[in-house]
Amino acid sequence: MIILDTCVIRSMPLDGSDAHLLRAVRETATERVGIPWMVMEERAAQLAIKYRETYDKAAQALEQLRAVSPTRPPLLSGPDEEGVRDRCRAELEEFAEILPTNEAALRQGLYREANSLPPAGVKKAEKVGARDVVIWLSAVEYARSSPEETVYFVSGNTKDFTTGKGPYPSPMDKDVQGLGDRFVHLPQLAGLLELVAPSVEVDPERVEKLLPSCIEHFQHVALTEWGDPLRAAWSPFPVLSLRTGAVESATGWLESVKTLQLEPLQVSDVEGYQLGDQEWCIATVKWQVAGWARTADTLGTCCCTWETRIMMPLVENGPSPRILRSERPQAPTDAPVAEWAVPTLDTLAVRSEWLGLVDAITSGSRLERALALWNLSWSSHPLIRDLGSLYEARDLKYRQIAERRLPTHIDADEQDSEDDLLEEPE
Repeated sequence: MIILDTCVIRSMPLDGSDAHLLRAVRETATERVGIPWMVMEERAAQLAIKYRETYDKAAQALEQLRAVSPTRPPLLSGPDEEGVRDRCRAELEEFAEILPTNEAALRQGLYREANSLPPAGVKKAEKVGARDVVIWLSAVEYARSSPEETVYFVSGNTKDFTTGKGPYPSPMDKDVQGLGDRFVHLPQLAGLLELVAPSVEVDPERVEKLLPSCIEHFQHVALTEWGDPLRAAWSPFPVLSLRTGAVESATGWLESVKTLQLEPLQVSDVEGYQLGDQEWCIATVKWQVAGWARTADTLGTCCCTWETRIMMPLVENGPSPRILRSERPQAPTDAPVAEWAVPTLDTLAVRSEWLGLVDAITSGSRLERALALWNLSWSSHPLIRDLGSLYEARDLKYRQIAERRLPTHIDADEQDSEDDLLEEPE
């Protein structure tokens, strides 16, 4: 069991590479990762206090602005310190196991602080350290209750906990008496990672060969980040259009992994780690993303480059890789290295979403037909207009219906049904 002190949690971003590596250590069952309850509450309190101070400064700044502004400044919503604490707790509970603190440890913390007994003490003429005692005893008591496990206690607070290399002061020496080598005290997270996740040499070519086995995961991430037209409308990204050969602004990809192709262009900055019987790596991967993108009022074949920092197991069909960092897509600065391996629009003919809409238009209830037309005209009108080559005559008819236009030569037996379709829903 790895047990982390507050100073380690404070200095380690939970979305950083060290935190993701510890998640992999936990998920591969190399070691368990734990945080004492007192650490969680102390970190939540630190963030809540910082939030309170920042909020007070913001309120003062708005008050000063209100005194000189010719217009009404924005209103500041009420403070929510408990919301900050709750979010911190949720993030730490996702990251590690929360080790409970018993009443005896809490009482001992107050007793040692009152008597200035290590790891408690006196700072600036004030008795402090009850929380340190509780954290220390949480780690020690876990080691005593789990004789089959080795406990790695990691803390950079060497002033109160010492470095762990020499004899502990009393009564800390009695706390660990009999634990022997099962209680390992480390002052740095890097030292822990060298023990539980030793470095290994990994060739970038090995990583590149494994990427196709998990390509669907990265396709889904790309679609989640940049495929949603509503989300992308607020954050368009540059793409190179195959049709025009120019850089255009895209507002999302067509939402299907079948029509979005990813090709790794470059793998660099590879770091390898041994986690139990598996090798993992952290690497920077630059992708070419090619597919059907929305640009202005059209849908066309486009491509861009996308740089990611990933962590993945060096085995096919292993645990899902992670994206540690994702940069905003960029248009290629020169001719794409990879081919424009984008499926033709014929692929779209079998998409369940479109088949469902066509069925709703042709045979659904009145409400279903109205909702299908609303969906076409609202969210996918430009796309429908660009699929004439796919649906041929059928598409022309559906596009005319979707755009509220009827041809002058409609068959009599079709007139009634299409008049129904054109009626607005009640």
